[in-house]
Amino acid sequence: METFRYNKIRSIIFGFKTIVFSLISLLASSVLWAAETELRLPSSITHVTVFLNQAQVTRLAKTNLEAGTTDIVFDRVSPYINIKSIQVKTEGNVNLLSVSHRNNYLANNDKPQFVIELEDTIATLENQLALINIRKEALNTEKEVIMANKHIGGENSGVKVEDLEDALVLFRKRSQEIGEELLKLDATIAKLNVIKNKFQSQLNLYLKNINNTLEIVITVKTLSAVNNTKIEWSYLVGNTSWVPFYDIRVKDTKSQLQLVSKANITQRTGEDWKNVVLKLSTANPTENGSKPELNPIYLGYQMPKVYSTIKQKSSAPNIRGSRADESAYYQGGIRAQGEAASDAEVDFSGGISNTVQTDINTEFNVTSAYNIPSDNNPHQVDLTVNNLDAYYAYGTVPKLDKTAFVTAKVSGNDLVNQISGEANVYFDGTYTGKTYINGTTNDSLMLSLGKDKRIHIQRNLLKDFSSKSFSGGSKKELNTWEISIRNTRKEIITIVVEDQIPVSTDKEIEIALLNNGGAEYDETKGKLKWIVTLDGEKSHTLKFSFEVKYPKEKIISNY
Repeated sequence: METFRYNKIRSIIFGFKTIVFSLISLLASSVLWAAETELRLPSSITHVTVFLNQAQVTRLAKTNLEAGTTDIVFDRVSPYINIKSIQVKTEGNVNLLSVSHRNNYLANNDKPQFVIELEDTIATLENQLALINIRKEALNTEKEVIMANKHIGGENSGVKVEDLEDALVLFRKRSQEIGEELLKLDATIAKLNVIKNKFQSQLNLYLKNINNTLEIVITVKTLSAVNNTKIEWSYLVGNTSWVPFYDIRVKDTKSQLQLVSKANITQRTGEDWKNVVLKLSTANPTENGSKPELNPIYLGYQMPKVYSTIKQKSSAPNIRGSRADESAYYQGGIRAQGEAASDAEVDFSGGISNTVQTDINTEFNVTSAYNIPSDNNPHQVDLTVNNLDAYYAYGTVPKLDKTAFVTAKVSGNDLVNQISGEANVYFDGTYTGKTYINGTTNDSLMLSLGKDKRIHIQRNLLKDFSSKSFSGGSKKELNTWEISIRNTRKEIITIVVEDQIPVSTDKEIEIALLNNGGAEYDETKGKLKWIVTLDGEKSHTLKFSFEVKYPKEKIISNY
């Protein structure tokens, strides 16, 4: 009985092995057959058009083709390709038959040399960490032995003082040595882990896409053999974007304003863009470019809604929406009728570009080749340099800041072709802050270029012309302020000076401007504004006074 059962199990195992061997042989033969009918080609990225949230990548391959039909396979491409966007161009008598994609789980991905070096370095670091941990374990064991044998002498016998002192010195010395060595080993482990994590992060950039199995298969047919023919194919890919920003540079108030437009390009497509020609565009390639068509609107009666306090399950689905062509509609949020729904640190680079402005978007054709690695870090590209006429002036609000600020006014017409973005401002070779450029505005843009310490400004309360007095049930406060401006520059300047008087929010508080000092006065805001032209190495003084009257038993806020 046991012999029969053993022979039966043996027969089943043998049959299973035969089936597995047959499957492996069939799979191997199919792979060999595919290898004989397919042509694997490397392709290099030549052009990239970067849109605001994706990019169109153009690749080029060259090969010799025999007469007949050939499946050209491109592997190691980005896993974020939009398959529907693939376009292929051939030349000569090479006819394109089809474009498809597949997953190849048997692909042999040879590791680049830098990956092998990274893995070797990480293995060496891990070996060092393991040796240190062994050393720590030995020290901890020694420490436990010392602590377990800290009793000196037997239970019924004492110990001499000399022996006790020697033992204590030995215990203290060795315990201290063990503690210090463990501390040093922990510090070494921390340093090695930091180094290891850096190498591991670098390796992960490669490993995250190494298991990509996507392959693009392009089937072509030739009537006769061709040599060195070009196969160009392009596709849209996600995980990439660009952001515009600007540098505004002003040498001095006699020079034109220089506007440098730039872009930060970020991509993590899994493909490094090496020595590629770039184009930056504000267009959205996923927008529908076809003219919409009007479909009939079918008018019918709407059944009145009946509300009930009793919750009942509806026997008929609620039709959420429909299309006039009846290709599909939704019932209760589920698609029905027709087809099923488909499955759903900055690197700086120099360069310049040619700008093309169309009715719907702006394009920058960069004239230099760039390297943009797939590292998810911003990489800077210089686009255009424009020298613009600007009206320079000085402005100050001495009540808040006794400093003269340089301002530049630029016509909005000079900025209308720019894309909205943040701008860094540099004046006289010094970074002074940030501003924002609105490329759609038709108004002028006022820019603050920073402070000019050669313009000295003071604001003082003239006590001899200020007072507090009582009259009946009221209290009066007279305030007289003086603003002095001194131009230590040799050039003539025009400066806008702003100050204010308080504005009453209560009818019992009366405020009167007694002397505006020649300023423009905005009564609703209490704002005073002077436009002063001052020769080089000259001074000028402005004065204004106002009176505040309110009930003497009240306390008013500071002004």
